[in-house]
Amino acid sequence: MRCAICFALCLGLLCLQPAVAVPPAQDRDGDGLSDLDEVREYATDPGLRDTDTDGLDDGREVREFFTHPRLVDTDHDGFLDGIEVRLNSDPLDADSRPESDDLDGDGLSNEEEIEDFGSDPQRVDSDFDGLRDGLEVEEYFTDPTRLDSDGDGFWDGEEVSAGTDPDDAESHPAPRMEIAPENGQPVAQP
Repeated sequence: MRCAICFALCLGLLCLQPAVAVPPAQDRDGDGLSDLDEVREYATDPGLRDTDTDGLDDGREVREFFTHPRLVDTDHDGFLDGIEVRLNSDPLDADSRPESDDLDGDGLSNEEEIEDFGSDPQRVDSDFDGLRDGLEVEEYFTDPTRLDSDGDGFWDGEEVSAGTDPDDAESHPAPRMEIAPENGQPVAQP
């Protein structure tokens, strides 16, 4: 009997609780898909605007172009979905192909990227260091296929942002600071 009363009281208390407002759908990466939808429905990364790095935000792929947000080339024609959209080709039709001497628009021709530099003619930043391939070759004289052209431990784009020379190992940003787990003190990283 005592358990039944406790159960009834608990139910009563639960029924008397005010309704809790559900927070609006969170979209940490700002791609137009809620974090919950990214995880449950699309299996995309809620921390990345463009999970497959094809040049289209996940939300635009799902809602505007109907391409697959985890495939760089939905129609398997050899061209990134983002390149096809930018150059008015249909990313859902393998027979529709973009035409351009500079597919990624980075300032280097497709031929130069393939034959001279070994960079990707469909990626504006082949090594993902934060600098467009054209800038690396023509302005900073760095390697568009290496994150850290001078080997000093700092990405080329990081060095340019800090005002140091990405092609000179002696010129680099101030060391990064991290917190040591054993004592909580700052420690410089190379």
